[in-house]
Amino acid sequence: KLHGPANAPSLARLRGVNLTAVRQQLALLQREGLVAIQVEKRKVGRPTHLFTLTEKAEALFPQAYGPLALGLLRQIRQLDGVRKVDRLLARRTKELADGYKKRLRGRSLEERWEELARIRAEEGYMARPLEGGLAEHHCPIAAIAKEFPQVCRFEQQLFESVLGRKLQRTDHLASGGRACVYALPAAARPRKR
Repeated sequence: KLHGPANAPSLARLRGVNLTAVRQQLALLQREGLVAIQVEKRKVGRPTHLFTLTEKAEALFPQAYGPLALGLLRQIRQLDGVRKVDRLLARRTKELADGYKKRLRGRSLEERWEELARIRAEEGYMARPLEGGLAEHHCPIAAIAKEFPQVCRFEQQLFESVLGRKLQRTDHLASGGRACVYALPAAARPRKR
């Protein structure tokens, strides 16, 4: 991260360890998808392999997206009012729904719940499908939800849009619950035989 792309011998010198140990660690990091190899041709001699961090590795470093997003929403609210924030969130919800619908297309309701949980897990929500529902055990936008609780309403609208069903939220992280849980209303659930 500090020195940019580097070959194994230079990494060994930087860390003060032997070359074999560095190569073993690089192989492990490459299998994990955390480093990638670039081949650099030299004027003299054989090309060298340079190791660089991948996007997956970059995501492990501290990010400031949350504070930035929260600050921007505050500025929008201050300059243009809460209705402008709602319009922005509605637009974002529609954009997300368009992408989600592509991944859910052609699936049964149960398969859509499963794929929706996969999508949300990829986005950091620690989501898992439930029978006829979805539970999110983490909220990566919790700071935003605390100050702008309407994001939770838009989340429910997103799920209703992509599933084509009315839902009820039976638990809510922002209200002190253990998870955000969405399910079909009891009257709309298929009866067990």
